[in-house]
Amino acid sequence: MRKYLIIIGCYLAYCLIAATPSAEAGNDQKTVPPLDMERLKSELSFVRGKAKAQGPWPREIRYTFKAYDYKSDAFRQEAKTLFIKKKPLRIIPHAVGVAEILWAICPRERLVAFNEFSADPDSSFIADKVRERGPIFKSKQTELVIGYRPDLVFTVFYSSADFKEKLKQAKIPSFDLGYFGTIESIKEQILLMGEIIGEEGNAFALVKLIDKKIRELKAKLPPREHPIRVLYYDEGGYVPGASSNFNSICKIIGAVNVGAEQGIKSWSQIDYETVLKWNPDIIIVPARSKLRELLMSNRVLSHAQAIKSGSVYYVPGVYLKVDSQYMLLSADFLAGIIYRQPR
Repeated sequence: MRKYLIIIGCYLAYCLIAATPSAEAGNDQKTVPPLDMERLKSELSFVRGKAKAQGPWPREIRYTFKAYDYKSDAFRQEAKTLFIKKKPLRIIPHAVGVAEILWAICPRERLVAFNEFSADPDSSFIADKVRERGPIFKSKQTELVIGYRPDLVFTVFYSSADFKEKLKQAKIPSFDLGYFGTIESIKEQILLMGEIIGEEGNAFALVKLIDKKIRELKAKLPPREHPIRVLYYDEGGYVPGASSNFNSICKIIGAVNVGAEQGIKSWSQIDYETVLKWNPDIIIVPARSKLRELLMSNRVLSHAQAIKSGSVYYVPGVYLKVDSQYMLLSADFLAGIIYRQPR
């Protein structure tokens, strides 16, 4: 009986692996990223810098609030001031990127709850740690958040207005970080969060580490006469442009985001004829979709360079949604695909 159970177990494991989309789907040649992924993730997950002399509490923080207006397809900026009565010791992040940053720079006992998406491995690089630590709340469970008695809740531009209003009514201190997108905006937010929670030294060390790892990654990339043109094609035919995290990822590794190249600012929907016209070298599609098969079998696209060469790759969603220091993991991962570094 035990023998048969082992055989069945091995078969099920094989089926699971075979059914899991990978970035290498459709290509027999294995690839690895230029930098060691596990080591890079570990370094980005816990950063401690030189402790700075604590400023006075309460403190007043002046900052620039930046948001993206999708109707006008443009950014808006506003000078604001934040007044904090005391050093926040019970902090709740309402977004994945914020949770990932705080996980690296904030003493973890000060993080008292996490949004459900921070516990989702398709959205979060710290999902396993969040599930282990908890507690976890759903995005609209404002009453539950209030019940955790936070002295600061970090929200972002896509946190619902209703959620923010209920926090205000309950007199729960909150701070809206606004726009996350490019690696530069992420570094700005890291420094701002460090100042707000009184961990300036750790925040500065994380920004310094990001810059160091970008230099290391770029140094390992092979020289090319012309940059590789990459199109990220999402479900529904949506592609990201100049203000997207994907554009920032491409810049880090010296690739061209075709969406930005063609004048898209945030996101835009395109058809197959447009994909053929733009003719990218490589197409990236989200894992757990059927987009690779659909693109590879489409007659309109049969003459596109990426289709003819089979250069359409599945990438796990967590690498495509990233809005934190882990953007370096996404850049490293994508570099391993587009530069085809053999094992």
